[in-house]
Amino acid sequence: MTGRHVYSPEGPRDLPREAAKGLPPGSQHYTAYVGPPAEYDAMAATQFRLLTTLGLREHHRLLDFGCGSLRVGRLLIPYLLPGNYHGIEPSSWLIEDAIAREIGHDQIRLKRPVLRANADFSSDGFGVAFDFVVAQSVFSHAGADLVALGLSGFRRNLAPGGMVLATFVEVERSGFPEFAGGGWVYPNVVAYRQASIARLIRETGFSGVSLPWFHPRQTWYALAHTADALPTPAQMVHLSGAVLRDPMSAERI
Repeated sequence: MTGRHVYSPEGPRDLPREAAKGLPPGSQHYTAYVGPPAEYDAMAATQFRLLTTLGLREHHRLLDFGCGSLRVGRLLIPYLLPGNYHGIEPSSWLIEDAIAREIGHDQIRLKRPVLRANADFSSDGFGVAFDFVVAQSVFSHAGADLVALGLSGFRRNLAPGGMVLATFVEVERSGFPEFAGGGWVYPNVVAYRQASIARLIRETGFSGVSLPWFHPRQTWYALAHTADALPTPAQMVHLSGAVLRDPMSAERI
């Protein structure tokens, strides 16, 4: 969820994707505004692998909350059956550029993804119960008030037996101080103590568990209506997210 943004025509929006890899995160290019542009491919792949490892199949309905420039959406849209991909992203120029440069209008017509540009942290109004919700690097820019708002919406709109996958920046892992403010602070990054994350999960009515799945800066959490819908301790061995011959995930091998 990247917040409201006004594009400046002097920005690098039209750079070729390869040339954009040298831009700093947050730059006005569809691969850079959502994070380090050199990781655009890897961050898409790792989310797709996590979802399918946890049981995502083509018939499931998925919400990509803060879908940005369809970084993982460009893998999920062709994989899911028509109408099953749902995305929320308030910066509509990111979706426009992703369709023009990654997805293509023919695939949009064929797969009929449901894309919205609301910025109120709501996941209501789609008229479906989601089997999976993914929120990658959304709560890393949000105060606890918005985290609670987002999680409460997920709980209302998650199907029985469904799963939410969300990332947080942990104080214990990052060394950042715990964020005590509120609201949306992108591009600044916020961190929370593990105990605070557990409290937010519990207070919004979820059961949750952290996952050992690789992320270069954050920690994945799985949330569900009941604990029996979460991965068991014995299953965690299958959730390393390691990629062979990849320096970024070498620590997991």
